[in-house]
Amino acid sequence: MGGSSADIEALLVDVNDPSNPTPGMLPAIFRDILGRLDAAGLAYAVVGRVALKLYEQARFVHAIEIVADLDASGGAYAADVARATRARFAAHMDPRLRVRPIELTLRPCACATEVGLLAEAIARPWFGVPARLASAEHLLWLRCRSEAIDHHADASALIAGGTVDLYRVLDLLRETDDIEETGQARLRLAIGDAVLSATSSFSRFMAERRTRLDPTYVPVWRWLPDDRDEAKP
Repeated sequence: MGGSSADIEALLVDVNDPSNPTPGMLPAIFRDILGRLDAAGLAYAVVGRVALKLYEQARFVHAIEIVADLDASGGAYAADVARATRARFAAHMDPRLRVRPIELTLRPCACATEVGLLAEAIARPWFGVPARLASAEHLLWLRCRSEAIDHHADASALIAGGTVDLYRVLDLLRETDDIEETGQARLRLAIGDAVLSATSSFSRFMAERRTRLDPTYVPVWRWLPDDRDEAKP
């Protein structure tokens, strides 16, 4: 581990319209919603791509996803919290005002494993405020249980990063998998893709290294004429 939210902030730019301020508002929205949850004393964990940077390479994100411990009264309060944040940042979160608004999901724990996810969340300063981020194992577990197309790439990236305990993830899936063991099948596929990716990267590295060690190899800069030679009579 050791990622930084600063790497995410550097990517929060609309490449099609650099003057669009909406992507850059994600940290402010993140701070707002976490401040409200902390004020209410609600246990929570950030589970979306915002949390992935703690374990793997940063990518552009436009969504904040949080799981919280919400009972009947807490659920009503959380809905009010989410509405208040959306109202404050309506110019950047309302789909009627923005083609690609920043999305916010605040949901209750769906099972006992997600309750454990909250207990094992990792405290880190994130976007300038104390935050609780889901562990690598729980993030991978969530992605192996999801049918979202981009979650398979997230799962492979987590595995390739080498920071996740795969045996722990397998245990979590065995606790929660359906009769067809879909999550475990997705985990195996993600492991395969991660291994192929690492093997391909290593092969490219070794090919480049062999080229550099080739005694007959002549660097490109030696092909170029030396200006001093041209200046000689």
